Amino acid sequence: MKLFKNFRKYQFLFLINYFLIKLILFIQFIKYRIFKQEFSKDSLEILKHKLNLYSYKVKKRKKFKVYCEYKFEDYIKEEIFKVDIKKFTGFDGYYTFNDEAPLLKSAMEIYKKPNIKSKDSYLYYFYNSFQPKNYGELYSLNYNNSLYQIPSFLQFKPWINSKADKKNIRKGLFGPAEFNDVEHRLIRLKNLLKNIKELGYIPTKKDIVKGYILLSKDDFRFLITSGHHRIAVLKVLNYFNPNQFKKVSVAFEENRSSLRFVDEKDIDKWPAVANHFCSKKDALEMFYKFFYT
Repeated sequence: MKLFKNFRKYQFLFLINYFLIKLILFIQFIKYRIFKQEFSKDSLEILKHKLNLYSYKVKKRKKFKVYCEYKFEDYIKEEIFKVDIKKFTGFDGYYTFNDEAPLLKSAMEIYKKPNIKSKDSYLYYFYNSFQPKNYGELYSLNYNNSLYQIPSFLQFKPWINSKADKKNIRKGLFGPAEFNDVEHRLIRLKNLLKNIKELGYIPTKKDIVKGYILLSKDDFRFLITSGHHRIAVLKVLNYFNPNQFKKVSVAFEENRSSLRFVDEKDIDKWPAVANHFCSKKDALEMFYKFFYT
């Protein structure tokens, strides 16, 4: 009887959560699609993630098999392939998963202490302590590098952009940021860790980790354009169980970039170099900031 009551209680809570999520999604559809308001990590968005939106989707998924692993080459024909967990780099450079590693260290904290509060997290500390004003501070560039003074809030990569455009604004993984930004990221990490531990890592072709490949001499990195939080969590789970998630399924980015490979050998063709916005030396110094050992 007690078991039956507990099941009914769980079923009731499940339905309430499911209804709330559907209601929030409907309200957000009206706000952002109909009234074209700018997306905000407001209390409604925070609540949606506190209710663990994606757990409902993951439960319905089926795993698909990926047979090909990328190692080191300038061509791969498969739409989806695997990459070594050690070969990922963040959109803002290697610090995303190395050294300061804000997402990685925070995911590690959550693994050890699942109910950690946002203000007690490393992520909160990082956003308050790391607030670079320019690319020099963001990427630890040599002061003489011509890219040093590019404002940190601009989106620029010498292998993509011909110059730093003031209209090309981005939100990087650094401060300053509102508290909701930090809490939003931390809740996403908590949900991912919980979902993957309980249900496994089951991406779909639509929400798989995406990016493109950087080639340097005999080494490479998969630069993530979508999936930083997932990789941080998978790295933590791999750290505690090295037999898990040694290889991660990925796909090339299709929406945010048309790139598949960026090869150091082609530096003369990089837009910023070809346009004489920066020298090859300056471009390479930034390029190497996406690699780590």
